[in-house]
Amino acid sequence: MVQQLRNVGRPQNLYIEAMNSIKDAIFRGDFSPGQSLPSEKELSLQLGVSRPVLREALRVLQIQGFLDVRRGSRGGTYVTDLSNISIRDNLEDLLRIGKLSMADLTQARFLLEPEVFRLAAQNATEEQLQEMEEVVHDATVTKDQKLKIKLHSDFHRLVAKASGSPIYLRFMQIIFDFMEVFAINIQPEYFQAHDDQDHEEIFAALKSRDSNLAATLAKKHAEKITGVMIKLEKQWLKSLES
Repeated sequence: MVQQLRNVGRPQNLYIEAMNSIKDAIFRGDFSPGQSLPSEKELSLQLGVSRPVLREALRVLQIQGFLDVRRGSRGGTYVTDLSNISIRDNLEDLLRIGKLSMADLTQARFLLEPEVFRLAAQNATEEQLQEMEEVVHDATVTKDQKLKIKLHSDFHRLVAKASGSPIYLRFMQIIFDFMEVFAINIQPEYFQAHDDQDHEEIFAALKSRDSNLAATLAKKHAEKITGVMIKLEKQWLKSLES
């Protein structure tokens, strides 16, 4: 493999240097959106750091939105679509200054999501359905609440991708990138409204290619979580100020 990352040497904050080296490679285009990073072993060798240092660098990059860690048989560390990071941050800013509300976002979700699920039931490949099934299963069995929220959001992103519409995919990515961050900050209220069984039932409709049922279940599912998100919007905004 061609050397893509500069060796960071031995500065005091190794993980920061490792993180910046990976960022530089992403900005140069050495790693494209959706591309998987090399293994930990290979990255450690290229950067000249230990695996614990590398893991800390990757953890921070994931928090910042540069990387996406996926579970299951197709797991790995992937580069995100960086354009969504700035849009997600802009949504947060608009909410903070009162130019946008959670009700506005959920209305957009209500309009888009039933059609997204309808199309996914018609267009999803067997490989895409298998990936959805793995995510639904992993979300059901995990005890890690933050991971569960991420997997819930991943399910919606996968469905949007399976719809076959790049426009729907982009809009749903933007909405769920933001809602994932929001949901993590309103635990445990999120789990009072979100039931893993909802996704299991929706997936069953997708797998059976029942587009009307998938759309109906998706709308009902969105209605359950939306009320909680709107109710807790002020609480979330206050947490940003503290």
